[in-house]
Amino acid sequence: MSNPQIVFDPGTGPVALPFQRPPRRVPAYSFAATRRDNFASSGVRESIIERIDQFLELEMEYVALGSDVQNWSNFMLWALRGGQFAYYPDSSQTMFTNYWLEDTNWGANYKSAGQYTFKLRFRQVVT
Repeated sequence: MSNPQIVFDPGTGPVALPFQRPPRRVPAYSFAATRRDNFASSGVRESIIERIDQFLELEMEYVALGSDVQNWSNFMLWALRGGQFAYYPDSSQTMFTNYWLEDTNWGANYKSAGQYTFKLRFRQVVT
């Protein structure tokens, strides 16, 4: 399996952001329900479900100084504005899922000499 990649269009045509290293600690599923629960005095519960959102959470533990972290910075400056992008879990395959960035801030934190780390949370686009 090859590393993932993100494809986004900042208005100048599709741009690929290939991952130089795979993300770490990626959960199989991450769901969040928007639900209203009401309990009667008798203890009976009524639940009204609005939706269930699916998320993708990534930890990029080692992102290298230079073009790798610069490419991430370019993507994040675009994604923080709310743009939709395609995430390919395996860049050698055609399967992808569209996401929005759930986070509203971002920083590439120091990990070690020439290496940075950050976590991301993407919300799956529902059409």
